[in-house]
Amino acid sequence: MHHQELEDLIQEHYGLIIKTASDQVGRYVHVENDDIFSVALIAFKEAYDKYNPEKGPFISFAKLVMQSRIIDHQRKEARHSSSSLDYLVDEENYQVEDARHSNDSGLQEEIMVWRDELSQFKITLEQLADESPVHTDTRDRALSISEKSSEHPPITDPMFAKKRLPIKVTANYNDVSEKVIKGSKNFIISGIIIFFRGLRELIDWTKGGSK
Repeated sequence: MHHQELEDLIQEHYGLIIKTASDQVGRYVHVENDDIFSVALIAFKEAYDKYNPEKGPFISFAKLVMQSRIIDHQRKEARHSSSSLDYLVDEENYQVEDARHSNDSGLQEEIMVWRDELSQFKITLEQLADESPVHTDTRDRALSISEKSSEHPPITDPMFAKKRLPIKVTANYNDVSEKVIKGSKNFIISGIIIFFRGLRELIDWTKGGSK
């Protein structure tokens, strides 16, 4: 693909790049003199280079790559040592790989377990990228609900048996409205799976990414 085609695509999705970056860090990201925007722009170009049109919508893939790169950047800035999440395309679906860390295989295996379990709830990683809570406080609250709920059998038992979240029970147990649960339902389900299955690498990544 030619350089001009990439530039045209960037111009077409300029707003998306800004919004994705802003949503990820919980503040408006300025185009000029903002490292986060630069990271998102570079990630968008990376997604363009790695994208396989046979594997799904480009925009969903680009958002995943941008979110991953921003998390990675934030961790470096905060001097975290935990592994980052890089999205690549394999023969079957979008996979996760980070060749810079020794625990890659464990993280990658957990992602595959997580993805397969999500599919039983008819949830895809692309959906999560599109539906994840926009604001940091909303995302943190949903993550907290997921962690607490993962230890409560009246929630987990019917959830895994019927492949759907018991909204009322989850709301009552976490002392929030049903509207709150419904608003982040898929995100909460995905989090419960991570905590319930004890996916340690993903737990570290999720908590790191929520900060």
